[in-house]
Amino acid sequence: MHLDVESPVLALEPGQLLVLDDAAGTRIVSRRGTVWVTEEGLADDRIVSAGGSLVVARPGRTLVQAMDHACIALQ
Repeated sequence: MHLDVESPVLALEPGQLLVLDDAAGTRIVSRRGTVWVTEEGLADDRIVSAGGSLVVARPGRTLVQAMDHACIALQ
């Protein structure tokens, strides 16, 4: 099955991990909760709190982990 949506919204449980491959240019928006984001090839990890966002800067693997109950949008 292939699901193609324009701007998916995902609910993440505390500790749940989302793996994004080759997502350069994708904006990760935290609508609720806090997520930890690390990108392959970058030394610094980032924290995105509710209302915040970041744009994935590099190709490769990006990991998004919920630090608490979180809801994120991918744009």
